[in-house]
Amino acid sequence: MSKASEKKTVELLEILNQAENSEGLKRYLYDTSDYSNVSFNTYFNELLDKKQISKSDMVQRSGIERTYLYHILNGSRTPGRDNALRLCIGAGLKLEETMRCLKLLSLGILYAKNKRDSIIIYSINRNFSIDETNSLLYEMGEKPLD
Repeated sequence: MSKASEKKTVELLEILNQAENSEGLKRYLYDTSDYSNVSFNTYFNELLDKKQISKSDMVQRSGIERTYLYHILNGSRTPGRDNALRLCIGAGLKLEETMRCLKLLSLGILYAKNKRDSIIIYSINRNFSIDETNSLLYEMGEKPLD
């Protein structure tokens, strides 16, 4: 079975409706849990390691205060949506990786029909920095990332 993130909601609902008993439900949940068992800080730290970005570099790239950033990265604090986006943009994450981070934090994915979110998506797709993203948000009349 392919990953749940590659399937449409309608397809997933059809598969779920075909589960005839609790074992079928367990199989469905196992097959669709492509990231539900991973914490944000574990996933994000793995990305930083893969991209060879140090925590001190992340302080500079994200503009998030050092102590708060370290608390986020060790899992003792949970960032809000803007700080999560600052982390993702600062780490140079792709849109898919950013969306996964937002999902792991239950912060809602970026929505292309939302003006501010569409500007952020545009910035991520062009690998803009935090400053470039905030400048574009400001230029377009939207609130910069706090």
